[in-house]
Amino acid sequence: MKKTKLLPILLVLILLQACNSQTKDKEMKKTAISKPFDLANLTLNENINDVLLSENLSQKDTIKNDEVTLMGNAKLVFSSDKLLIFNKIKLANKNNLGINRVIFHYGKIDPEIGVLNNEKNNVLGMYQINLYTKSESDQLHDNLKLQFGKPKNTYSLGSINTTLWINNNICYYYFTKDNNEFYRVLFVYKKNDKEWVDFIGSLGFDPGNLKSVN
Repeated sequence: MKKTKLLPILLVLILLQACNSQTKDKEMKKTAISKPFDLANLTLNENINDVLLSENLSQKDTIKNDEVTLMGNAKLVFSSDKLLIFNKIKLANKNNLGINRVIFHYGKIDPEIGVLNNEKNNVLGMYQINLYTKSESDQLHDNLKLQFGKPKNTYSLGSINTTLWINNNICYYYFTKDNNEFYRVLFVYKKNDKEWVDFIGSLGFDPGNLKSVN
């Protein structure tokens, strides 16, 4: 009789142990944030909360903005010099045109709608660096050329120039507009996540050739 009563308890303990083991496995699979923080080290498998915690930041440190993101995602915008670093180049600065910023796009799945593309809750899907200052944007461009070499694709039309590098299945798409509306943007996303190509095009940053080469 005692054995009969003990059996359900043993089963519950075994199930709890299995659940704990699975939870630990999932935690072990989390992508660590390298120190010191550098945008160039991101693999786009990181949790946005881990990124912020690595530099003692929170969502309260975001700046006011009118940036948009892809459906199924959320975005956070920062001008902090703690985050605006790419391959050791400090990009934080501002002028009368605007404030240099980094925009993190990360999964925010609506439970009623479900997954739309490749998004995962709180996991980075893309980041973009918006630059208004010539010195920092030139340094970034020169560094991209030095780091990745010959680009996959280039495009020029009037004051607009675009360059695409692909490295380790991550796309680095650099858009420049050098007239009175001086504006430079770097988009970084996974090659297989085609939804970001459509999103970049919808923002007006793709003249039409990005989809054909990506």
